[in-house]
Parts: sequence; C-alpha cells; structure tokens
Amino acid sequence: MHKTWRKPLHKRKIWRKTSMIGRVVYYMQPLVDHLQDVWVQPLPFPTMLKLAYTCILGFVILLPVLFPLMVILFYFGIFQYVSEQHSWLHFGDSWNLLGAMSTLWNFEVTNKKYQLYVNMCIDRYRVIITAISSTVDYMRMALCFIFS
Repeated sequence: MHKTWRKPLHKRKIWRKTSMIGRVVYYMQPLVDHLQDVWVQPLPFPTMLKLAYTCILGFVILLPVLFPLMVILFYFGIFQYVSEQHSWLHFGDSWNLLGAMSTLWNFEVTNKKYQLYVNMCIDRYRVIITAISSTVDYMRMALCFIFS
C-alpha cells in the first residue's frame, strides 16, 4: 500500500476515474511552474523578452493543434481552386477561402488620412507597451532594493 502512493498519478488506478480536465491540469502543472519561474526571474531579464518567450512557448505548444488545421485549410484551398477552375462547384461567400485570402493579401489603406491614423495608433500602442514593461522592470528593481 505504501508503494502505491509513491507512484505518479498516471500510473495509479485512480487515473482511469480522473476526468479529462483533471488530466489536463495534471499535465499542465510543470508548464505553469516553468512559466512562473520565468516571470519571477531577476531584473536583467526584461519583461518584453518574458512576454515574447511566453508567446513563442504558447505557439510551440499549440503546434499539434495548428498543424492539422493548416493542412485541412491548405487542402480545402486546393479543392476549391480545382473545383472552380473546372466549374463544377462554386462556393458561396461564407466558404470562399481563396477570395478571403486574396482580399487579405491585397489589403491596403488607400486613404492617406486613414493610413496616417493607423500608423499613429500602432506607434501609440507600441510606446504604451514599452512604457508598461519598463515600469514593471523598474518597480521590481525598486522592490528588490527595498526588501534586500
């Protein structure tokens, strides 16, 4: 009986009764601990790099979900192209993947006033994000000096 409780959870009999959400939580604990360790790192590691690392790690974790989705969309695009070229099947606006991709690819803000507005908004949010991350770094530095 004593050896049973030293086994990891996925090797015990209770694992079969555990719900899917409980299993996901069990397997996500090391990742959450790692991200927590990254975000608690001392000052020379800036907040912007922590944010970029977290986003890249999230993208890598989601790759097993994103890759089949991209393959399905790619083959659906091929099927749509072949069917429309041979004119035996036409897709409506809600299923028109090629039309949506060409619209997205050729998108351009033609009005110079709106283009200037978009550039100003992007610059403003870039400055705000940089200011917030610098403030977090400086607050952590001040707290390190106070409590050390």
